[in-house]
Amino acid sequence: MFDGLGERLLVSDAAFSWKTLPRSLAVFGPGIIGLELGQALARLGVHVRVFGVDGSVGPLTDPEVRDEALRVIGQELSLLPDAHVQGVRIVDGPQPGVEVRHIDDGQAVQETFDYVLAATGRVPNIDQLGLEHTSLDRDRRGVPRYDPATLQCGDSAIFIAGDANADVPLLHEAADEGAIAGGNAGRFPTVAAGVRRSPLAVMFTDPQIAMVGVSWKQAEAQHPIVGRVSFEDQGRSRMMAQNKGCLHVYADRESGRLLGAEMIAPAGEHLAHLLAWVHQLGLTIPQVLALPFYHPVIEEGLRTALRDAAAQLAAR
Repeated sequence: MFDGLGERLLVSDAAFSWKTLPRSLAVFGPGIIGLELGQALARLGVHVRVFGVDGSVGPLTDPEVRDEALRVIGQELSLLPDAHVQGVRIVDGPQPGVEVRHIDDGQAVQETFDYVLAATGRVPNIDQLGLEHTSLDRDRRGVPRYDPATLQCGDSAIFIAGDANADVPLLHEAADEGAIAGGNAGRFPTVAAGVRRSPLAVMFTDPQIAMVGVSWKQAEAQHPIVGRVSFEDQGRSRMMAQNKGCLHVYADRESGRLLGAEMIAPAGEHLAHLLAWVHQLGLTIPQVLALPFYHPVIEEGLRTALRDAAAQLAAR
């Protein structure tokens, strides 16, 4: 799709070297980089339109939370999570740029942007490793097939971690993987599964998008209890004029243990950290509610979601 765009096609690093801002930008990919940069540039006055596929908004899998994120972020920039792009091409003339043809609400739309930002995901950092000279079985991206518990590639003495496998491209995850891979490489041929911390991901949009533990998509088959809160009427959020977003917590229907959470929320990074600690400690919803909550703080919104989950657990 992006062939022939030349200098009009950008990756995320380019935005940090601009001396002047473009008037308009088409962002392909509503993931972490696309939404963070897209929202920031929109707030600086750039006309931004974000094109996605399959209705995705960041890493969110919970339909209600995803819809709220689409509504909230869509107030600041044009976000088409399921765009039907017909073509992209360079245009010349008095105002050169990139023409994007797409379908919006059944209507054919033709728009010209100064640049296109490709934010469609990270590529595994393996191109200089010479893996083609090994006998390792590799996937379509060229990444060796490996055991996610040990990070061992097949039964070889090769271990893969961090940017090389690009499985979870987050610094704290890469650090854990590096420790597991390095430890197993040093002990080879004795190989053991590593200890992983509870999954935690934060997007620095405003409000912040965050995921903890298992996602809704992963938990759905267990028919979990879902505790909900909207921040529109949450006290501290209203006082700060940041009363947007929602939070869902997922609890095991039998044990009451916290399974995970998805959110778009003010101070989402802090709420997510608290929930990640709860998840790793294996606490139940009633056990978390027995802990202190100060007033007036955004964490009281978290307590509302936990109380909602606790009431459903008690009513089983």
